[in-house]
Amino acid sequence: MSTLKALNITTLPKLSNSDPVMKRRAKLLTQLEQQLALANDPMFVMTAQKWLKQDDGSKQLVEKQKRVKKWWVVDMMGNCFFTVRYGSKLIEIEKGKAAIAVGDKTNLVAVIEAVITAVRNGEFDALLNGIQRVGQKAVKKAA
Repeated sequence: MSTLKALNITTLPKLSNSDPVMKRRAKLLTQLEQQLALANDPMFVMTAQKWLKQDDGSKQLVEKQKRVKKWWVVDMMGNCFFTVRYGSKLIEIEKGKAAIAVGDKTNLVAVIEAVITAVRNGEFDALLNGIQRVGQKAVKKAA
């Protein structure tokens, strides 16, 4: 018993990655990196692996292509506007303003990289906290 008393016994800390802020940030970063790849290569297609059931009942892992929708639009004057989305929801960066004016489309990659930097620095965390899942009711805090 004296050997155990010589050890520093403590509680085990929670080791899961359950921080919702970090999960939202990681999801948005993944989506922004896909937009960056799409801006650099207009033919970019994301691939995902999926298990499909065969005719004989066995399952086989296949790669499936998934189209990435672009988050920018170019108006008739040639001005490019970039929007940021979280899932299917449009993020309002300022109240009533959800687009970033890029100007010429050649500046698009620099704007996406600036948004990625802002997300990594935590500048979008407050905006992401206001987003709810579809069908989820807003939680009212007791006063």
